[in-house]
Amino acid sequence: MNIKIIPRVLFAGVLVVLLSAFQSTPPAVKSTASQSIRIYAAAALFNGRETFFNVKLIEKLEQNGFADFLPQRDGFEFGQLKKNLAAKLPPADADAALVNIIYFLDMGVFVAQSDVVIANVDEPIDPGVAVEISYARLMGKTVIEIHTDVRTPYGDPGPFGGMHFFIAFQADRFIQAYMPSKSPTEAEYQLNELSKKIIATIKSVGVTHSTKLPDYVLSNPRFAGILKGADLLFSGIDNIHSEEGLQKITQRYLDNKAELEKLAPLSVQ
Repeated sequence: MNIKIIPRVLFAGVLVVLLSAFQSTPPAVKSTASQSIRIYAAAALFNGRETFFNVKLIEKLEQNGFADFLPQRDGFEFGQLKKNLAAKLPPADADAALVNIIYFLDMGVFVAQSDVVIANVDEPIDPGVAVEISYARLMGKTVIEIHTDVRTPYGDPGPFGGMHFFIAFQADRFIQAYMPSKSPTEAEYQLNELSKKIIATIKSVGVTHSTKLPDYVLSNPRFAGILKGADLLFSGIDNIHSEEGLQKITQRYLDNKAELEKLAPLSVQ
């Protein structure tokens, strides 16, 4: 198996708007070991092939002591949340509330609380993943992209396997892995090798666990708004997956609807 890791030059931006009203620690939704490096798995999760690969890779990383956020496991039970919102809001408002709440969870908790984002950038590249890794970079997170696809939609394979280089440029490290998986034994071996490369890359980058976000993130109104929205919706709720937790989130959205709509990425016009 041929696996190649390509470092890239980090970039930084200067943000000058100061908003001092927001906390530097995002609201907690899932407890993690205090010293464990927290991984956010950014990946498509819309079919069995995708979800199976995601859960198997995260299983390998968790076996090596990492604390992981896996959206297909740690996110909402989508249908039940939608049902709760639909019982309280008109259809258009309920749909807008649903996508905003999910966005606040992913960006304001999972990405914000992670130390490193492991992004699967196989074709077709998921739009949500593209946004998550871009925001993660701006939040100061380490982004490691994994690419196992042999398709080359953007021409010559080159160093990024023929994928769009704008996506590749969001990574601190890029892992190109050839995984033909011709048998269960070979598939298991190749998955183990990929997880070893990811772990070695995390160590080589020098990722450490942190509960703080950089000041320049907190001073940016877009980031601060995401964090405040997440705090309003999720702070203090022990289990966001339970019926009680979903009911609390729904009620918090209703209680803070006007403020959340100002902070939300999407408002219905």
